[in-house]
Amino acid sequence: MEGAAIVFTKFPHELRERTVLMVEDDKGAWANIGNAFKYFGMRKLVLAESGATAKKLLDELLAQGRGVPFDLVVCDLHQPGMTTLDLVRHIREHAALRHLPVMVLSENATVATVQELSRLGISAFLLKPISPTDLAEKVSEVLLPLAARKDQAAG
Repeated sequence: MEGAAIVFTKFPHELRERTVLMVEDDKGAWANIGNAFKYFGMRKLVLAESGATAKKLLDELLAQGRGVPFDLVVCDLHQPGMTTLDLVRHIREHAALRHLPVMVLSENATVATVQELSRLGISAFLLKPISPTDLAEKVSEVLLPLAARKDQAAG
């Protein structure tokens, strides 16, 4: 994605106020993906530098009774310490978190790993490097149905 031109300009307006938790230990990858999200108009980005940090943040928010302020978790497959599989399992096993859509990004993954992630109910698996256009399309595909349900519930 480094140096890639951003050509996707029709990012849905209703998704711009969504909050993304990005779990990524590579600061360069975080900067590239974060810049793409910002270009789309998504300014509410929170970085966790590992799966363990993301788990701790989610658990602390729940313990404080603050709910989950994230609309999407975008997670690199390869993390130091706690694996992404373990983080996704934690999210899916916790009643207050299991609704969170999770997108996993990776430069490489085994078929078995992708199958396990699918079994755990991730929303999308994307190969790096991912173009900003592909990222925007996948985020839209994942979040638009959820945004419509939230609007129906509120209205």
